[in-house]
Amino acid sequence: MRLVLVMITLWAFACMPAALRAQSTVAAVDRADTTKKVTVDVHPQMLGGAASLRDRNGVLAFMASAAVLTKAPNHQGHLTFDLIQSAGTPMLRAVEAGYDRRGNAGRGASRIRARWDWTPLSSLTISLGRDTLHDGWGRRSLFRGRHAAPVPFIETRLDGGGRLRYRHRIEALQGSASIHCAPNASGDPRFWIPESGPLRANIERMVVSHRLEVDLDRRITAALWGAVVWNIEDGTRAFEPHYLLPLTSLRPTEFAQGSSDNAIVGLEGQWRLGAVDQGPRYLYGQLLLDELLVSEILGSTGWWGNKYGLLGGLHWGYPRGAWRIEAAGVRPWTYSHYTPTSAYIHGLTPLAHPLGANFFEGSVEGHIQRNEWTFHGRLTASQRGDDPIGSAPSGSLPQIGDIDRTEETYVWLGGTARQFTLIQLDVSHKLPLGDANYVQGFVRWEGQRTAVGPQQENAMRLMFGLRTTGPFLGADW
Repeated sequence: MRLVLVMITLWAFACMPAALRAQSTVAAVDRADTTKKVTVDVHPQMLGGAASLRDRNGVLAFMASAAVLTKAPNHQGHLTFDLIQSAGTPMLRAVEAGYDRRGNAGRGASRIRARWDWTPLSSLTISLGRDTLHDGWGRRSLFRGRHAAPVPFIETRLDGGGRLRYRHRIEALQGSASIHCAPNASGDPRFWIPESGPLRANIERMVVSHRLEVDLDRRITAALWGAVVWNIEDGTRAFEPHYLLPLTSLRPTEFAQGSSDNAIVGLEGQWRLGAVDQGPRYLYGQLLLDELLVSEILGSTGWWGNKYGLLGGLHWGYPRGAWRIEAAGVRPWTYSHYTPTSAYIHGLTPLAHPLGANFFEGSVEGHIQRNEWTFHGRLTASQRGDDPIGSAPSGSLPQIGDIDRTEETYVWLGGTARQFTLIQLDVSHKLPLGDANYVQGFVRWEGQRTAVGPQQENAMRLMFGLRTTGPFLGADW
């Protein structure tokens, strides 16, 4: 009840007229130097209810954030606290992957994000903080996905306005919470997530990555990406100077040190289509290489060490909206390593594609706006080869070290088939509260089907309420 009262209070605060809100709080403090600004922003993003159409049980859904924002001529930053009360599988899975800790009831969760960007030169930007990150032009990424929870990082970006752009980043990744440290916990230790409290343990591994983009011509851009994950070994390897040098070749550097770390490389491309004033339109694709032997690929042997992934899509924008079609597939054992401590994961969440490995996925999504009405739709379908019992690893979970494999050959989608389909339709209308208060009323329908082997589960859900941002559709994996 206290949580409900807090949420209603925050929502009422956000809907106050701007002048009244300025009198009741120090929401904006202007320094003597007007070029520098500090702002406090309390933002209730969504308040509504959700009901299962099967058992007609209703629950409260809520999202909000509170942030301190700073802005100056050559630097800016934010410190943000996010709060969510989840309703339904998509929101619950998004909480497990993207938030820091759960409340006692399991549906409420919170996280802290922070970021500071400093531009000492027009061509150089240095960023540090603890935030969500993403690499690539797609909604998904085989390099670094935005679905994962915030991580501490430091990043350097070089962009002189020409054809070349470069980014170097170091991240600190947490380990997974241990089921054996939780009293009365039950479940499978391979993917057990605490029902309350912190969702991850202490820092366990580091990852360094870089990305070099080049504009080949006016419409085509290519990018080279690489990353290395290493275990900090209880703090004795937290600092690895070989990987700190910008523009270094990470894969040869990792090999020169004895190949004890997990190195990954990738290629990406974008082909821009049509006139710019019609909205962004482009084809894009990614090729990820974890490990492979060309002879094994040409021989179609199914060798387990051929670890790679492909992603491609089309984004088509137009004046009143946009739509996107995207597909991805990743071979078994990709992103995993000899031991789980060097896997490409944050807690138990894959850092790249949320499905991990050994899967195919396709999705179609779009939105259109007509006057005060906005329509969103998304269809996602995937299949992954799983090992639900734990007796025959299929290479789908990066947290399972490849030392545990039981075969030398693994076919794509081998194992017990896990099939997932999610359809989401969202309709919203802007309420007549004035330009200073952007609030939408919305209704959303969700239909979900999950099948693991012969077992199948279907669910339909209706959500409705008010929001001040675009729709948060949650996790679709």
